[in-house]
Amino acid sequence: MKKSSLLAKFLISYILVLLLPTIIILVYYYPYSAKIAKDKEMEWNAHVTEQFMTSMDIFTSYVYDLPSELLQNRDIKMYSAAENDYQRIVIANEMRKYNATDAFIDNTLLYVKSIGYLFAKTGSVYNVDDFARRGVGYYYENWPHEEMFDQLDRLDLPAVRPAEDVIVPGNNRLRMLTFLLPLPLGGENSPGAVLILVKEETVIRMMKSVSESYSGDFFIFDENGNRLVASDADSYGDSGEVQALVSRLGKSGQGSGIHEIGGQDVIVSYNVSDKNGWQYVSLLPVSDSLESIRTIQRNTVVLVLLILLAEGIVIYVSIRKNYHPIKRLVGLALDVFEPQEPKRMNEIDTIQHALDRLSTANSKLDESVRRTLPIMRDNLLFELASGHFEDWETFQREAAEYGVTIGGPLVTAAVIAFERDGADAGGVTEYCRMAEERLPEGIDGYFFKSIYKQETIFICSHAADFPIKAYLEEFQRELAARNGIHSLVGIGAPESSVRPEGVHLSYLQAVRTAEHLRIRKQYTILAFDEIEVSQAGTVSYFAELLQSLEMAILKNDVSVVESVMDRIIDYFGSDGMPHHMVRTVYLNTISVVINGLQRFRHDDGSLIMLTDAAFQKRYTIEQMAGIMRESCGKLCDIIRLTLPSSGSASQEDILAVIDQKGMDHDFSLQTMADHFGMSLSGFSYHFKKTMGQNFKEYIDRLRIQKSIQLLRGTGDTLDSVAQQVGYSNTSSFIRSFKKIVGTTPGQYRDTHRQA
Repeated sequence: MKKSSLLAKFLISYILVLLLPTIIILVYYYPYSAKIAKDKEMEWNAHVTEQFMTSMDIFTSYVYDLPSELLQNRDIKMYSAAENDYQRIVIANEMRKYNATDAFIDNTLLYVKSIGYLFAKTGSVYNVDDFARRGVGYYYENWPHEEMFDQLDRLDLPAVRPAEDVIVPGNNRLRMLTFLLPLPLGGENSPGAVLILVKEETVIRMMKSVSESYSGDFFIFDENGNRLVASDADSYGDSGEVQALVSRLGKSGQGSGIHEIGGQDVIVSYNVSDKNGWQYVSLLPVSDSLESIRTIQRNTVVLVLLILLAEGIVIYVSIRKNYHPIKRLVGLALDVFEPQEPKRMNEIDTIQHALDRLSTANSKLDESVRRTLPIMRDNLLFELASGHFEDWETFQREAAEYGVTIGGPLVTAAVIAFERDGADAGGVTEYCRMAEERLPEGIDGYFFKSIYKQETIFICSHAADFPIKAYLEEFQRELAARNGIHSLVGIGAPESSVRPEGVHLSYLQAVRTAEHLRIRKQYTILAFDEIEVSQAGTVSYFAELLQSLEMAILKNDVSVVESVMDRIIDYFGSDGMPHHMVRTVYLNTISVVINGLQRFRHDDGSLIMLTDAAFQKRYTIEQMAGIMRESCGKLCDIIRLTLPSSGSASQEDILAVIDQKGMDHDFSLQTMADHFGMSLSGFSYHFKKTMGQNFKEYIDRLRIQKSIQLLRGTGDTLDSVAQQVGYSNTSSFIRSFKKIVGTTPGQYRDTHRQA
């Protein structure tokens, strides 16, 4: 009984240990997971609503712009349509041109008051009475015929009728959203209005196209809170709850939240269009959005219970088999640390034997650590060179263990760079250790590896009169004679040893000197003070060259690209330029060329390989110049292949088109490019190259010259002159005239009259 009672206690304690964190996790996970799911659904709901609003803004913007577009059609003359039957035919034919302009619009009807006719974009023509007969015109069941045309005759502001049943020609019933738009001409005496009919199902398809997986409902209300369209009008009934909610949301601002509608929680997203003031609302029941997470939670509970049951069985079986833990520990010690001569031992002796073996393993580990002391010493010295120590006391506390001391009045650092093949041959480390042991009097120095495989760093403290360069020259010669390894030695300037930062400063100078040697290949050993300083003004000169190269590439001017690249390479190889400027010139130039290549070849494998090779480190000047010349040649070849043929549009052809169409208000660079079958950018470049100035400047000057003739030779108004020379509005004409002539058209005419 006692044994069973103890087993039960063990079992209960183990299960409690397992159960406690599980319960804590579940208590946290359940509400938190539901909150995350709600937040994500609200974010997604708001995103879908905003996307739908953006799509509707795009399509409705064309609807509101259509009356102005119709008025700009010079062939539609509504004031003369009452007296001219031919003009009615012209209007009907012109309306056909708008038949394929927008799939969003089902039909566009131009209503001309003076004749009582409506012209459809399908080419059909209806009179006012046709709209009172089912199957002939568009018959609105809830909009009386007399009220309809009375509203159209008095229409002075845009209006939208909510989706409603309409009997369309052919006697089919459709639900239509109707836009009523006055023509922006004549004010209260406008010649007519425009009716634009949009199928409700078109708007609903647009709603669903935003997200195929979205299961909520969309509503559109106008700026006054009237419902225009609903994806499912019966979902929330006509109780007015949605209408009241929209009214409240209009006061609090757009966003997402959870509200109660019809006795259930609903995720509501609300946006207001800044284009037309329409209000967009999407409703998604919380229960639908959380159904998947609820299923996961239920499955998780079942899974946790099964795991707890399985764990209880495993724990019970384990306790039964491991009832004496100390014996299991002894057995483990025997298995891991078995004596060389097996003999019978009690539990204490067995554990003592295991501890002895652990002590032996620890001793072997200490020996292994001692073998790593040279590596640790090198790391410490590199930290000193890198400026990681602020004072000598901190450094000496760590360096004492490795026998490193810095005691002279001056400190100097040198970087010894080996040829790749020579460094790989070996023997450098051994020779440096030997050199440390036989340093001359008056110097304490240490050789250690750099972070680069082909470099060794030398740090020393010495007296002011010690010939450090002569010593390193001798070291360089002996290394070459003994090991056949050739090297470049860059020496920093001697610095004061008052603070460790003197070592860091000298090391930075040594790195710069070694890089100078590696690039120039003029000497094998050099001190920092011996580097020639470049002349002032080189940076600004290179900046001008680089800007010229970028402009030439953008203009696709091959000859200028090649010329500027030759100048950069000549400047790049000039004597006296410091190594950091050499690398800066190279990197900036090659970046500009590769960006130019990227414009033409986005996923070219050879371009990727060129980019990878171009930015590798430690090229010589000759290699850098070769890379720049080769990549520039590749770019110029590509530009030549892509440039349009100059014979496709001669100067005579261009002038002929300008003479014919240059004074039309819709004449543009795109018109010219389409005429000659060229791209917009290609023709722009070709025009400037052929005519000597860009397209807009040329056309503006031509039009202003023509306007000067009209101002001096006629009494036409400024509006008339602007229209005759191709300006769509008078203000644009006045701005261009003043920019080119220096005075306004009116001032010019007054001055000419006085003269």
